[in-house]
Amino acid sequence: MKKLKKKLYRIAPFFEERMWGGNRLRTEFGYVTEVDPIGEAYNVVALPNHADCPVVGEDITLSQLYHEKPEWFCCDTEELPIRVNILDPAADLSVQLHPGDEYAMKHDHSRGKPECWVILDTPEDGYIEFGHHAKTREEFIQLAEKKDFEKLLKYLPAKKDWFIDIPAGTLHAIGKNVLTYNISRDADCTYRLYDYDRINPKTGTPRDLHTQKVYDNVNIPDDTLGFVWFEPALENGCMVTRYWDEPGLYTLLRLQVEKEGSYEQNRFAFYTVVEGQGSIGGVPVKKGDTLFAPQGIGSLLLEGKLDVFVATYRNAK
Repeated sequence: MKKLKKKLYRIAPFFEERMWGGNRLRTEFGYVTEVDPIGEAYNVVALPNHADCPVVGEDITLSQLYHEKPEWFCCDTEELPIRVNILDPAADLSVQLHPGDEYAMKHDHSRGKPECWVILDTPEDGYIEFGHHAKTREEFIQLAEKKDFEKLLKYLPAKKDWFIDIPAGTLHAIGKNVLTYNISRDADCTYRLYDYDRINPKTGTPRDLHTQKVYDNVNIPDDTLGFVWFEPALENGCMVTRYWDEPGLYTLLRLQVEKEGSYEQNRFAFYTVVEGQGSIGGVPVKKGDTLFAPQGIGSLLLEGKLDVFVATYRNAK
């Protein structure tokens, strides 16, 4: 491997085919791939031999970069701890949850996958499934076994630019045409409760359900909060929205610039452009691009009209 200089690096997305995928990741974000339909563009993922973003121009993947240059990350985890994706559903996602660490490791040799979303766009009648109405585990199981999902499941109107936290054990599903930016732990452990009896057209079979694992993990009682609005504040020419900052999990914020602003992140970070075009640290960017900034890169100048999410991680201790 050639010697790598400390600078900003472009990260190419890794695409996942999904039967519910739409077309906006092509038409609006300009992504080019043979994957069809595209359900998710993973702007940051580093799961070796599974889902791994290429580092543009370096013949190396993100997981390889993480191991070759640990001083650029300075993390307390063996693998890159965070994952970022933009999700475009032309149909409802399955009703699902993600387990906590202990259960996921015991049953699926994976870490748990808490996550959070920011709604990038939604139709007027857009919605998400979030939580449930059952008061006890017995009631939950009874309603699920009867497939009385109308009584069991809780739905919320989707709110553009609002934030929602999805702790482990939270039942959830993104509704059709609700475009989201998602950050999560870099894991891939999902348990489905309900998939609308859909048949995968490429296999001719329904997708697997994991009902017992859902019963084992679903949070009861359901004390979910729903959508939260965070007010942006002007800092060095950027409107900055700070969504989440939890050591050992992830840090997420948003930078919106009209013409010019600067931002300094003292940890490594991934900058994903969701609207506009311009430059970050002198590197030209447009909607859909992701840049990686190694730790210690210093202050970055943002020029142009840009809407950028910044994903990073602080060590647990």
